[in-house]
Amino acid sequence: MGISSETARVVQPVKSSWTLALCAGLMGVGQNGLLVMLPQLVTATHLSLSVWAGLLTLGSMLFLPASLWWGRQIEVRGGKFVVLAALGGYLSSFAIMALAVWGVAGGYLPVSWGFAGLIASRLLYGLTVSGMVPAAQTWAMQRAGAAHRMAALATISTGLSCGRLLGPPLAAAALSLNPLAPLWLMACAPLLALLLIVRQPDAAPLPPTATQAVRLQLSMLPYLLLALLLAACISLMQLGLAPALKPMLAQHPTQVSHHVALLLSLAAASTLLAQFVVVRPQRLGAQALVCVAALAMAGGLAVMNGDSPAMMYAGIAITTFGAAMATPGYQLLLNDRLTTGKGAGAIATSHTLGYGASALLVPVITGYYGEQYLLSAALVIALCFLALCGGLWLQSPRQERQ
Repeated sequence: MGISSETARVVQPVKSSWTLALCAGLMGVGQNGLLVMLPQLVTATHLSLSVWAGLLTLGSMLFLPASLWWGRQIEVRGGKFVVLAALGGYLSSFAIMALAVWGVAGGYLPVSWGFAGLIASRLLYGLTVSGMVPAAQTWAMQRAGAAHRMAALATISTGLSCGRLLGPPLAAAALSLNPLAPLWLMACAPLLALLLIVRQPDAAPLPPTATQAVRLQLSMLPYLLLALLLAACISLMQLGLAPALKPMLAQHPTQVSHHVALLLSLAAASTLLAQFVVVRPQRLGAQALVCVAALAMAGGLAVMNGDSPAMMYAGIAITTFGAAMATPGYQLLLNDRLTTGKGAGAIATSHTLGYGASALLVPVITGYYGEQYLLSAALVIALCFLALCGGLWLQSPRQERQ
């Protein structure tokens, strides 16, 4: 007796998305790896640290317009096309950067030509790699099916977190071989991902539901605001670690740097724990996930505003545990109202806006109140996040709260 198509769909195993997580992880490796080798880049190119900071910001800010555009392309051309384009752009941008730095450092290129090459590399990075995470998330959800969307999102987030965790030690190990070795490592790393992805079939789009719109609507803005608030909160928290530790450690810079590194490592570990223990098993629905995450973020930042390093360690673990739960929660809530590709692109754009808002808030907060109040500002934003979650919870139908 033949198996019906309905039965076949039920027994069909969920396809693994770890290859897509590897692609997302490359972004984390590149972002944190560049930060590690900034002193070498300044020395090799004779460009100041502020110039390099501007170059890195240029690539990041291009995510704003490009993420939305790639979100539309995901629905038109498919996730595989966008992932391959992002990998090609990643490889090309780091190869151009490596050649420009090598040319200036070796005297083969004048500084002006090398600087032009660096600008081109960051333009290429921002305009192509901005599609990586939205495409990987959308493709992973399509492969997993509607019932396993949250687990698919957790897989991509896990890859991104692992990349951020592995980026600094990989860059440091490469630096021991050659000052420019990390750049060549980042340029060659996408080759393996390209070989893995190019052989995989694209996934069919998830069938649209009656509640999904094809265009962003005013009623969807609260979910984008959640993404903006979360990014701004976490960014301010990270920037506020060193200023908060200085009074506790008698201004000793070596001890402060040591504790900041340990705190960021603990944050990465806590993020991975939340993704494996709560998000991947889908223990909570999307609405409940966001509300529990909001409580954890507000509570964790309240603890971090204490007066001891121990409270900082406890608070950052709680805060980042909550933040890891929040992201897939509000993304799924938006995807229930907006088609998957456009929703992923809109969330990525909101995250970028949040990081930009944080950068604008820092000089205002430090100028009026002092740098020690950055953690307090992060707590205020977390409370705004909690209040918005509470409002959405009260307005949501009963079935969404499960």
